[in-house]
Amino acid sequence: MLCVAALLVALSATAMADFDPLKVSMSLSSNTFTEPKTITVSIKVSNTGESDMPGPVTLYYPNGKQVEEFGSPTLSVGASQSWTGTWRVTQKQLENGKITFKIEYTLYNENDELVRKQKSFSKAINYEGGVASVEVNRTISPTTANKGQKVSVTYDVVNTGTLDISDVTITEDKSISSKKGTIASIKAGEKGSYTFTATMGSKDLTSKATITYNAEGKKNTVTKEAATVKYGEVKLSASLDADKKGGMSGDTVTLTLKLKNSGKTDYENISVTDPVLGQVAANVTVPAGETVTVEKEISISDTTDYQFTVAGQDTDGADVSTTSPRVTVTAIDPKQVVSLAVDTSVDREVVYQLPGTVRFRTSVTNLSTSDVSDVNVYATGVLMYTFSKIPAGQTKEFTRDVDVTMAGQYQFVARVKNQLGETQSFDGNIVRIAYTAPTPVPTEAPIVTPVAPVYLEMPTEADLSRDYSTLQRYLRYASIALAVPAVLGLGLVLIGGVRRARHAAESAKAVDHLERGNVRDYTEKSASPNVIASGEEAAEEAETADV
Repeated sequence: MLCVAALLVALSATAMADFDPLKVSMSLSSNTFTEPKTITVSIKVSNTGESDMPGPVTLYYPNGKQVEEFGSPTLSVGASQSWTGTWRVTQKQLENGKITFKIEYTLYNENDELVRKQKSFSKAINYEGGVASVEVNRTISPTTANKGQKVSVTYDVVNTGTLDISDVTITEDKSISSKKGTIASIKAGEKGSYTFTATMGSKDLTSKATITYNAEGKKNTVTKEAATVKYGEVKLSASLDADKKGGMSGDTVTLTLKLKNSGKTDYENISVTDPVLGQVAANVTVPAGETVTVEKEISISDTTDYQFTVAGQDTDGADVSTTSPRVTVTAIDPKQVVSLAVDTSVDREVVYQLPGTVRFRTSVTNLSTSDVSDVNVYATGVLMYTFSKIPAGQTKEFTRDVDVTMAGQYQFVARVKNQLGETQSFDGNIVRIAYTAPTPVPTEAPIVTPVAPVYLEMPTEADLSRDYSTLQRYLRYASIALAVPAVLGLGLVLIGGVRRARHAAESAKAVDHLERGNVRDYTEKSASPNVIASGEEAAEEAETADV
């Protein structure tokens, strides 16, 4: 019994150690494949254990790169984390028959130690293998040619298999071309074309081709049987044109066939047929030296090639036939139809001088369901702006200051190439700019400012009495101030008088002395300044001077 119990305990411990609480489910948008392609993958990770996960859970792609969008959640009991994304299934996975993702997480082992574990989980897929198949169609125009006339040989390679093909090589007969024609790749269900051009000599030409292509790394080969391009004197030539390259389903296109008779005899009973349209025209006559036009209006449904065959007789009853060049009319995918709306506004509608500057603001709205690239906006034939890309449903705008040289109507036009490579134009609204001569500024009347009134206060009797007392006080001060200089002046006058009197007395004495001599000569110097001449000598000198 003890041995049995010990065994049960050991088995229980082993079972606990091997128990994985994480359960993973995965689904694919497609399980059957014929070639590598991108699919949608959905993964859900759940914690079915009895305790929270002790660490984060990380999800990895089959190539080992972490799935960032899944995050690194720590799952509690009963919690789960989901992720939906894309993955491109590789050729190796197709051959292995499964797609494998991986998760990484943390658990406690039997020793209560944290350990990092990894778990890979896969989903089985079915690989049926791709089918490589092509169909080759050849068109020769014309089938009979004059010497020196150009002959075109066109090969249409239609990929009828389930695999994309690449490196398509067409080898023609040397009488047609010594160079090989190449087409880089053709997707499953689509078509690729290549045209050789040869010049007719003096003998027939032979057309035969070998076509090779690669599919999943394997080389495949098909051949096209020989066909003869006859040398002959044909005076009837045919050209075929379409008024447009294509359009949406239901649109109409006009095909124009021109039959030129360069001979000297008429061609009669001419019938025109096409592999798609059947009989286009009958009983047509082309007189010698003239050109006759035949038109055919068709309705677009799918992308179609048209090539008219012309057969008739000359006036001698000899049969004549020729074919026109091939014309392709393309049906446009409605999702790729271009539609734009153009709107223009201005900061002014009147200018007062020429040229006058006007600011134009133009917006272009993409009404299409797909993005539009290289949108050119013109005004009066001048390129104003180019939008490299306008996403579907969005609007972009630009502003331009333009010197308007005359009054008139202005319109901005957006131009873009459509799916067929044709230029489509979308007209904007019309903006009118007028010119008006400026009005002279009138002379303004001078503004006279009136003098501000002065308030005069009338004095009262008290004011007069007070002012009189003040005046008397000021006069008293003034009389005192004037009296002082008057007394001083009088004293100075008296002193001056005394001095003049003294001086006059002294002068009188001097006069008496000088009169005795009558004349005094001050021009001669005495022998000694200290000696004074006597009266007699002075008299003698005076007399001498008088003589």
